[in-house]
Amino acid sequence: MNITHLPYLPAIELATAIRTEQLCPIEVVAATLARIEQRNPQLNYFCTSMADGARTAAQEAEATVIRGEELGPLHGVPV
Repeated sequence: MNITHLPYLPAIELATAIRTEQLCPIEVVAATLARIEQRNPQLNYFCTSMADGARTAAQEAEATVIRGEELGPLHGVPV
């Protein structure tokens, strides 16, 4: 899957790809943060960045997937 397209995928597709281990939450967050960095100077749609927290949450979400634990419907999808 091309990571440059990740920020454009519907949340349910991202969640399915994470659940089936086609994607990991870490790469989804990285692609999302890259898109925010690219576009936010022009659009100013985020006034506060929580990038470090998002990366930490993605690592925790990936660990949950690897352990095979039960996942919520949007597990690993950045919001």
